[in-house]
Amino acid sequence: MKAIATLAGLLVLISLPVAAQTFEEGRHYTRIGVPTAVSEDRVAVVEAFAYPCPACRNFLPIIKEWEADAPEYVDFSRLPIALQRGWDVFARAYYTARVLGLGDDAHEAVFKALHDERRQIRNFEDVAAIYSDFGVDTSAFVNTAQSFAVESQMGRNRGDVSRYGIRGTPTMVVQGKWRVSPGDFDSYQDMMAAVDYLVEREARALGLLNGDGDDGAQAETEADSHSEPEEAAVE
Repeated sequence: MKAIATLAGLLVLISLPVAAQTFEEGRHYTRIGVPTAVSEDRVAVVEAFAYPCPACRNFLPIIKEWEADAPEYVDFSRLPIALQRGWDVFARAYYTARVLGLGDDAHEAVFKALHDERRQIRNFEDVAAIYSDFGVDTSAFVNTAQSFAVESQMGRNRGDVSRYGIRGTPTMVVQGKWRVSPGDFDSYQDMMAAVDYLVEREARALGLLNGDGDDGAQAETEADSHSEPEEAAVE
């Protein structure tokens, strides 16, 4: 009977989800050398992505669900990454769309155009044409892409990418000081469980929680199935 109880205990331990395990610095997340200054009453979460990156396309529904369920004290934003030569046009397109007030539908449309419809992109005009479905004239989009507002965001983007030390996508950055990459996990859901852990830890340090739960508590990422993580890297 004792042997059966011991075996049952081992099986429970083996079956524990990552969210119920301990996350370790250097193993599940990395400290960023020079932290970015952030608000003291919010927890900043950044998704580093690249439109041409197939892994980012697969990650899209997962981060979309996570964003919808994120706590109110989380400030979520995206950081387009130019991993390879020529990808800077997609980063510029992302910021142009933001200046024009286009939302998540347009963001998702670019992924679908590249990976689902497999549109051929030869120049910036081809990228701009994707946004025509949202009532934006291609020439107007191209002109806006050269504006001071977009140029300023492109300059800030280069600084953030360098400061965060991002070498692959998708990558998550929490509170400007923790970097989380899919290569350290068995699934994207496990990676987001680590993000939840860091978000809660930072929120507790800022006094944003009600004090419920233990200091080491970790929020679970709910999902019916787990997606094996992929990552696009700088070549």
